[in-house]
Amino acid sequence: RQDLLATIHRQTQWLVDIINELLDLARIESRRGKDFTIEPLSLQPLIDEVLLAIQIDPARWPLSVTTVPDLPMVRADAAKLRQALTNVLGNAVKYSPKGGAIEIHFAMREAGGKSLVGVSVTDHGIGMRQDQVAKVCDRFYRADTSGKIPGSGLGMSIVREIVELLGGQVEIVSAPGIGTSVTLWLPQDA
Repeated sequence: RQDLLATIHRQTQWLVDIINELLDLARIESRRGKDFTIEPLSLQPLIDEVLLAIQIDPARWPLSVTTVPDLPMVRADAAKLRQALTNVLGNAVKYSPKGGAIEIHFAMREAGGKSLVGVSVTDHGIGMRQDQVAKVCDRFYRADTSGKIPGSGLGMSIVREIVELLGGQVEIVSAPGIGTSVTLWLPQDA
């Protein structure tokens, strides 16, 4: 009976999580960023907050954060960017079920006449084929169809929606058996 109740509790929590993700995605889309509080943000402290909150096991997923001296600030909503980074880092852990290093680094580039600052999260997990990468930000799409890795297929949809409403873009590079690198490119604060 105890095992049955534990299974029911886990499944109920999973359904609550899916409903919350759907509601969040609907809110983001319907408001189109009107409720975002856009301000200058420093990425390094935001990454530190997210890492503290999700507490990645360093024995299983050794973590490295490569900083950039004089990294420019970005223009973003702190809470929404925190949510996007939490989803990306959570995926790095989830899709590296055997463990492995997770690397975070920063970059800068020009695109379309805009200066962008990127934060990349790279794992050494199961990775994806290019056809899977092309669909990974689609709602309910799950690259892993084994059923062994939990999830709703909404996390990366939410990430893309947030980053695009902030005026940025999501870049994903992956290879099966090698891992995945997700970069969130955000507008540099003027």
